[in-house]
Amino acid sequence: MTLTLEKARAGYRRLDVFRAKGSPRDVGEQLGGRFADEARRGLEIFRKELTWEKGATMDGARRYARKVLPRIEAWFPDFLEEMRGYASGSGIRFDLLAAQWSGYSSALAGKGCTDVAVTGEQTADGSVLVAHSEDYTPDYEGVVVPVHVSVDGKPGFFAMSYQGLFPTMGFNDAGISLTGNAVSPNDARVGIPKMIPPRRVLEARTLMEGLEWSMPEARGSSFNNIVCSRDGELYSMEGSGTTFDALYGEDGWLVHTNHYLSPKMWRFEANLHAKFCSILRYNRARRLLRAALGRVTPETIMGIQRDHLGRPDSICRHVNPAAPSEDESKTLFGSIVNLTSGEVYISGSTPCDTEYRAYRLGS
Repeated sequence: MTLTLEKARAGYRRLDVFRAKGSPRDVGEQLGGRFADEARRGLEIFRKELTWEKGATMDGARRYARKVLPRIEAWFPDFLEEMRGYASGSGIRFDLLAAQWSGYSSALAGKGCTDVAVTGEQTADGSVLVAHSEDYTPDYEGVVVPVHVSVDGKPGFFAMSYQGLFPTMGFNDAGISLTGNAVSPNDARVGIPKMIPPRRVLEARTLMEGLEWSMPEARGSSFNNIVCSRDGELYSMEGSGTTFDALYGEDGWLVHTNHYLSPKMWRFEANLHAKFCSILRYNRARRLLRAALGRVTPETIMGIQRDHLGRPDSICRHVNPAAPSEDESKTLFGSIVNLTSGEVYISGSTPCDTEYRAYRLGS
């Protein structure tokens, strides 16, 4: 079986990944210079998103960013320096970049994502596999890009990052991975924006650091951050603005979509009636994964990520022509990380009609 798997994986074409290294400022400038076009596109998408929310304005977003920046500075100053470098490299004003990712807009709420994780006891070759499919506004097609970042003195990491700067999934050479899903908590407050903790988790050297950094006490809101380690520890950190629960992969596997699973967190669900797509994808992914337990491969999970039960609101998600613009969502990419070997497989767009390409973190 091992030889068959190795032969299958050797057939994947290499993923083209941009590398940045140096000080936080250097890394930011390199990323900003390379992804300036994506930065401009992202800012225009944000301007459009503001029109979907009553009373939302760019000036309001900038004011809100000024409130949260001191909290980021206190908790993760190196990343603010990286953002400043990115602004310089891309030509995007820092105050606009900060406004875009400050958490002022609720556009990230409810857009989707399906995550799967399995330990060696459930895979065909003993590998730890962590997978994420990214569902979001179709305008972001091509704005989420693969990067390999090495900040001086910190673990290097691979990530799929919005505009090259804000990771939505990734893993580092210390064997820590970060994936996750948007949840819709009803207790959001002024605090560290939810896009910031995933970036810091990718600098974790230990599982303990990853767990702690996934849920900073001063956060304003949160994703469900899934933090896993190369030795097979799987945690789904269901967070809100004020609390969290840690769900453990007790039997060597877990699945999460976009609604709270922990009874402790149910009262923080903003509107369960908006979660039928999430419920469908969660149960479908569980059923497909459970049928393969003990012999799961990356290709098994690729099959799950290509599943169309309930299309267009399936695991492999497609734009629903009946949905208003602000509710449009599609799968931007599928990803599977092999934490044991340090490899990742990324589909170029919707997994059903684009190939997966491979990249090894140490290559």
